Amino acid sequence: MIAVICNLEFLYYNGAQNFISERMKMKERIEALFAQNPKISIAQICKELGAKEIDVLLNLPERFGKSAAGDKFGEVIRELESWGEVLFVKNTPSFIIEFKTKIPSGKSAQGFYNFGMGANGDEAHGLGILGGHLKTDEIDKIILVTQTFMGMLSKFVGFYDKAGENIFKIYVSRDEKGQLLAEQDAKFEALKAAI
Repeated sequence: MIAVICNLEFLYYNGAQNFISERMKMKERIEALFAQNPKISIAQICKELGAKEIDVLLNLPERFGKSAAGDKFGEVIRELESWGEVLFVKNTPSFIIEFKTKIPSGKSAQGFYNFGMGANGDEAHGLGILGGHLKTDEIDKIILVTQTFMGMLSKFVGFYDKAGENIFKIYVSRDEKGQLLAEQDAKFEALKAAI
């Protein structure tokens, strides 16, 4: 019996050590890619490493990404409501859906966060702003990411499910010259520091 317990402890310890070692290798490989090309995109890193987006994002250096548990959704979404017009993005294997919208106030009911539901229950998503119903207990990670995409600095808040799949992303908007809006950029950095 003692031999079995010792064996299990050994396997657990070695498994944990291997996991930590693999994670450190991923971090080191990502750092090396940034050293080679400071403007490398997340998609390029994923392709280079043969890794899923979530694995790369969770191993980014803190200057490029910071994650929080999904239970921070209420806090994060309330902050995003104050940002004004943002870029909402949903990637699918064959279509990238994106549109500018304000994040409307919503409310939680029956396990869903209902976008565009006013305090008195009035639906607002028929007015050209985001509407829909998000199953919040499926959100596992919220990740704030700074990256270069198509040669331009981009910042987004990404919401990921328990399988590591992206639910949606909210990007900091740009001005007419293509620069990040200063007020939203400051709010992004404040949120990143707070979570």
